[in-house]
Amino acid sequence: MEIENNFSLIHSIPFFNNLQTNDLLCIMQYTKTHALAIDDFLFHQDDVPDGLYVLLEGKLKVTIFGNRIGDSSVTLAEVCPGQYVGEFGIFDGQLRSATVRAKESSKVLFLPSKAFEVILVMQPSIARYVMDNLCELVIKQPKLKITSDELWHSIKNKKLDPDLNNMRTLSHIIRENNKIQQAAKSTAKGIFYRPAGH
Repeated sequence: MEIENNFSLIHSIPFFNNLQTNDLLCIMQYTKTHALAIDDFLFHQDDVPDGLYVLLEGKLKVTIFGNRIGDSSVTLAEVCPGQYVGEFGIFDGQLRSATVRAKESSKVLFLPSKAFEVILVMQPSIARYVMDNLCELVIKQPKLKITSDELWHSIKNKKLDPDLNNMRTLSHIIRENNKIQQAAKSTAKGIFYRPAGH
């Protein structure tokens, strides 16, 4: 029953939600579960990413640094069962953009980055599907401007090769556009966040 529940949660992740059963089972064999006590940290802002986490039970809190030294952290979101964190870290390897800790006793399903890289090589259908989903996410980004016509054409027509380098490029585009949009919203509200790494 637990395997069925975990399978269903992986299936709900946008990157993976239309994969065939055999491909999802391939992903599941690389996952592990971890228990968290209340106030345990899943990861910290600026940590090196290690993979994707899907919340199975409990509740997580996502926070970022305040804008000045000594400020308390700013809560961005609460994560409920079935939701996930760390998805772009498995592609682009950039430092964690927020801190995540358990608000109550929780259990997460973990897909390591290295395992995901193995899956991409061993299962071309998964790699193709994930790449197409990333292209779709880029296409739907608000106010996104890509200056290279050739790259934009490849993204729009989903013609990029499904390799990790291209996935990193698209993840970087999405992440940077999200930062720009967040900064614009924050500036409008008079909120200024400390840059990552400080």
